[in-house]
This record gives sequence, structure tokens and C-alpha cells, in this order.
Amino acid sequence: MDEWYVTYSEQLSDAALNEPVRFTLIGGNKGVMTRDAILLHIVNHSTYHRGFVAQMFRQIPASPPTMDLPVYFRETRQGCFE
Repeated sequence: MDEWYVTYSEQLSDAALNEPVRFTLIGGNKGVMTRDAILLHIVNHSTYHRGFVAQMFRQIPASPPTMDLPVYFRETRQGCFE
């Protein structure tokens, strides 16, 4: 799978990397991100064990911050076409 991502990303032009892609998250919320932001999200998805850290927040108790890149973009309206 890693090899596929490397090959795919190497073939993308700068224009394609900056192209906005609309999507629907699993929960039904709409979002939009550029292809380069999507690739960054995929690369970083498992580097930070968000679930464990979020659970630690809840044990305090406190609400964890939004740590999902597509949700962050939607909530801050960065790159939205609404």
C-alpha cells in the first residue's frame, strides 16, 4: 500500500496536488481538502494515537480538542466552498 501512495503522489502535478476534493466523512459531515492535505492526513493518521490521548483527557475529566484534520478544516472553514 505504501508503494501505491508513493507512486500515486509522484505522478501528481502541483496543480493536481492543490486541487480541492469534496468528500463525506463517515458520520455524514461534508468536507473539502486539497489532495496534498489528504495525503498529509493519510501519512499522519497513525503517527498520533488520538484515541488513547482523547481517553486520557476524559479521565481528568476534560473534553479533548479536535484532532482530526478534516474536522479541523471544516470547523475552521479553511478551504470550504460554502
